[in-house]
Amino acid sequence: MITVASSQKQAEGGFNMKFVLKDSKNFNKTLYMNGYTQRSYGRAIGISESYAHQVATGKRNPGPDVARKTAELLNKEITDIFFIVDACKSDQNKKTAI
Repeated sequence: MITVASSQKQAEGGFNMKFVLKDSKNFNKTLYMNGYTQRSYGRAIGISESYAHQVATGKRNPGPDVARKTAELLNKEITDIFFIVDACKSDQNKKTAI
């Protein structure tokens, strides 16, 4: 498995990463092939049914712990399920003087 730094490390001057679901249809298919519904997936990794649904449909990005538990549950690498992207928004807040 890939070990990832928590997004909380940003406050310590570290990483600010986020996990983005690669393909919701493929993810749900993988859940079902492993005997899980969205509800049972959420229960298995200790998250609410609504949060599990949001992660499974790509409407919400999971934190590092949920991404890791998801990968472990499905016997996959995190990068098989999620893109790991830089979540730094510092360049978006810069304003250009005219």
